[in-house]
Amino acid sequence: MDINCDLGEGIAHDRLIMPYINRCNIACGAHAGSKDLIIKTIQMAQEYGVDIGAHPSYPDRENFGRISMIMDVKELKQSLQHQLEMFLEAAELCGAKMSHVKPHGALYHDVANKPEMALVFLEVIDEVCPEILLITSVNSMLFNSFTRPNHLIWPESFIDRRYRSDLTLVPRQEHNSIIHDPKIAQQQFLNLREGRVQSIEGSLHAIQTMTCCIHSDHPNSLEIAKAVSAVNRSQ
Repeated sequence: MDINCDLGEGIAHDRLIMPYINRCNIACGAHAGSKDLIIKTIQMAQEYGVDIGAHPSYPDRENFGRISMIMDVKELKQSLQHQLEMFLEAAELCGAKMSHVKPHGALYHDVANKPEMALVFLEVIDEVCPEILLITSVNSMLFNSFTRPNHLIWPESFIDRRYRSDLTLVPRQEHNSIIHDPKIAQQQFLNLREGRVQSIEGSLHAIQTMTCCIHSDHPNSLEIAKAVSAVNRSQ
């Protein structure tokens, strides 16, 4: 199973987590990161054979891109274009190829579930990096209604987040929304690999997954990555 991780956000253990993932989503300077950090993270990924992708977000460092912003469409498009173009420039400097794009935080959820936001995002993708792989949340509007033949889209699930019975994530501000225990995260991954997930209510539900995410800024993320990688490689 493909495992991805959000990196390039200024977390100290990026290099340590690289051996345990297949692809990384690198912050593009809006919620975190910089062009220099993008280059540094790409170079680390090259050392470990990890695919690289852009992780654009709302321009909101104060809230780490996790709060929706009301932006003029032109302003939002310019921000996204700048982020993706900066990533592509960094990749070219490193002799690397961008493999995918995955929005970050509030932008991830807005693009996945608000048609007007999805349209803006896809227009920017068409202009800057057509035919790129897109990663979005499973059971989202974007995934379920995606009709663009030029793009491949993967449904994603989360190893370190709790799900509700409708397959939406338990909001971060709610108790027990984040999985901190590596053993519990490992079991969640095993379930996801088999096409199911246990909801916070305790019931099992079918879920479609092409890639599973670990958040590098969560406590115990390195230990979770090690635990998940151990069972993934023994498949």
